[in-house]
Amino acid sequence: MSYDYNAEATGHVIGLRRGYEQGHAAGYADGHNDVVARWHKEVEEQWGPLVDRLTAERDEAIRARDELLEQVRHAGQQTRKWSTAFYSLLCALDSALEVLQDAPQTMRTRMVVDFAKRAEYMHEKGWIDSMPQDNSVVRSRARKTADQLAGWWNQVVHHAKKAAEADRNQSPSP
Repeated sequence: MSYDYNAEATGHVIGLRRGYEQGHAAGYADGHNDVVARWHKEVEEQWGPLVDRLTAERDEAIRARDELLEQVRHAGQQTRKWSTAFYSLLCALDSALEVLQDAPQTMRTRMVVDFAKRAEYMHEKGWIDSMPQDNSVVRSRARKTADQLAGWWNQVVHHAKKAAEADRNQSPSP
């Protein structure tokens, strides 16, 4: 009986190769599982808190945006209310100015003097920033009214200057 060393060597090589393949496959699977486990741990420890923080910041930003949108909506409603009130007062003012157009100069002078006193009081309180006829919104929305008020203002100032000049020229004789 002869012993086939060639078969033994071939079997040994095949066995080593299969053992290597199985070990490599097992090592690959174990290595892969180890890497995945370490990665999950790193994600949980390092990235999890960051994701939680960024999520909280995003949620806070969304809440802040919603609050700002509500404020803008409310401001828009207030603007519409003020605009309506402005035009309501303008209607009354235009009517009064139309009637005063044919009134005697003394009555218009009394109106402008009272108007100046009220405007000065409201300016001191911070309720208005300029004389109404000089206000940019009034000038842009009610130019005719602003021009009429400015014209009467200038007219009253002109009459007052003339009266003051006449008083100076009529100084008492010695």
